[in-house]
Amino acid sequence: MDITTAIIVIFVIYGILMFFDNFFKTCAHYPYIKFLEGTGFQIKFLTIKWQTKAFNRTIIRWGSNKPHFWNAWFNTGLYVNLVFLPISITLLLYSILQHFLISNEQNSNFVLEPVIPGFNLPASEIGYYSATLIVASIVHELGHALAAVMEDVNLIDVGVSIFFILPVAYVNLATEKLFSIERKKTLRILCAGIWHNVVLSTIALILYLLLPLIFSGNFYVNNGVTVTNVAKNSPLIGSKGLVLGDVILKINNCRISNEESYYECFNDMNTHQVAFCIDAELIHNLDESIPLKHSTNGNLDCCDGTKFENICFEYLENNDRILELPAHVCLPARKVIEKSTFCTQTLHVCPKNKYCFKPMPGNSTYLMKLTCKNKIVIYLGHPGDVYKSVQISPYIPKFIFTTTIVPDCITKFTKYIVVISFGLAVVNIIPFMYMDGQYILEVLGYILLRKKMGKTQYKVTVSVITVFFTLILFIHCITFLYKQIFI
Repeated sequence: MDITTAIIVIFVIYGILMFFDNFFKTCAHYPYIKFLEGTGFQIKFLTIKWQTKAFNRTIIRWGSNKPHFWNAWFNTGLYVNLVFLPISITLLLYSILQHFLISNEQNSNFVLEPVIPGFNLPASEIGYYSATLIVASIVHELGHALAAVMEDVNLIDVGVSIFFILPVAYVNLATEKLFSIERKKTLRILCAGIWHNVVLSTIALILYLLLPLIFSGNFYVNNGVTVTNVAKNSPLIGSKGLVLGDVILKINNCRISNEESYYECFNDMNTHQVAFCIDAELIHNLDESIPLKHSTNGNLDCCDGTKFENICFEYLENNDRILELPAHVCLPARKVIEKSTFCTQTLHVCPKNKYCFKPMPGNSTYLMKLTCKNKIVIYLGHPGDVYKSVQISPYIPKFIFTTTIVPDCITKFTKYIVVISFGLAVVNIIPFMYMDGQYILEVLGYILLRKKMGKTQYKVTVSVITVFFTLILFIHCITFLYKQIFI
């Protein structure tokens, strides 16, 4: 299901829910209203809300036990937040500077990147994103609730809101008492959620690093990647392409050990076309070159275009050997590459009786040699087509009956926990409007600035800082979205 279809389905589901909600409120007014009040459900435009007091007693019991531990725990969280605040601001400013200092041709890796389904989040992974968001927000709000119990601030209720597809947990606290107690206690409550997100992200990162060891009993790790899916429109599908279960060991001369190195090989490929050491006798037997000419796209070509498998190769070798071959030769790519090795990347040196030739496919296409465990796959095209249409797993099954589904799901979910939980911590600590950072800044401003600047001036200063960072976030999100759609 693509992102457009998914959005339409979600709109239809919300439409049906709102229709029946209005219908029952009209035709079965009293019983339905009592049902909503009893369960805590509310249905609004593109929003489903649920709130309850059922967990209050459990949270109060947890927060009341071991007060010395919780006191030290939330004090640690307060100090971590004070260190984390300038770091998060630096990350935000660095990310937005990339929009303006790095050209579109350069690779820009945004440190803080908005998650947009269908753009930088595959539609197939929306389930992971939603599940991660609810887990991270529950842990966040649980931090606020436990800290509030520690400081005798009343817990009113807890709940979950689903905005379109984004689930967010929340807790309602007695606001008047929250801001009437000692400022340091208020600060501990406000920082508790961010502290819990940092802890969750750290634990998930440790688990993510340990997963290869945990699954090593049934899977090989760091020895290549397993093909788990090949899209129907993939150029590599077919008898001579990739199939489920293939283990990819190398892409060209780039060795693959895990998922990260697999994607790094694609990045390297986009910067240069590899060259091959081709046997002189093979060239003499297979060369079908014609006088060099410019093709319709402006590239040099030495093939007549009658055979699709033939492409032009250019001589690259940097030594004093006398070349007894044409500088450009037209050869069948598959036959040549299967019997050739790679030239050294810088010197282009080959063994005796072999010469270094670089493919000239043109049209931003590359000649790729995928070395698998039991075969070699040759592909001529854009690397992005392979990157997008082939799904891989870093786990290689040791036994016939084992499957990569379980370790892949756990690995991906753990990775989402690391990223999303850390992202929530960053977004909440920076003073954006309606985020924890706004109230943290107000309390910090009261502690640090009120006596020096006076009540009115310190409030104006805090408001200006909050508006400034809110605008910075807005500009960052809009600029990123514009680049994703139009550039």
